[in-house]
Amino acid sequence: MLLLRSGRSVWEEGFIDWAIGMAIIVGVVVAIVAFLFGWILINRRRARLRELATQAGEWKQVASPEDAFRYGMGMARRKSVRLSGNQIPVHVSPDGTVESAWEGWIIDRSQGGLRLRVPESIPVGVVLRVRCLNVSKTSPWVEVQVKNFREKQDYWELGCQFLADPPNDVLRSFGVK
Repeated sequence: MLLLRSGRSVWEEGFIDWAIGMAIIVGVVVAIVAFLFGWILINRRRARLRELATQAGEWKQVASPEDAFRYGMGMARRKSVRLSGNQIPVHVSPDGTVESAWEGWIIDRSQGGLRLRVPESIPVGVVLRVRCLNVSKTSPWVEVQVKNFREKQDYWELGCQFLADPPNDVLRSFGVK
């Protein structure tokens, strides 16, 4: 009798409960499907990364800055933070003399090494000596070994590793804090 006075029928009252129940059920089903779909996609991506990691011999020999993004940080071999910023002009010499040196630029640097921009190709494994242009002539040359290289439009980028830990004042001249 109460339902008739309010103007609602028994069917309308049951429909509201049914609609709320169905909305909850549909929401739960959609959440489960989305979870399963995401889980499948993530596992496919992990399988692809494992496959790429097994072929890692190619990219490790000629490393690129994109490797960490392409293969994930687990594939990165960097032990310290790479700092980019102002490019610093340097002398690059195969024998540590100014006469045989050519001008290069430090593109980025870290506690472990430098990425240099130079006008000519240098093979992997070659030991170079580097010194900033804006330091005194008594400042020591720093030995670096070329670990990778790649050709750009009109220059070469060399990934170099320090052979010995340079003094702090030399690191500061390279822009490493």
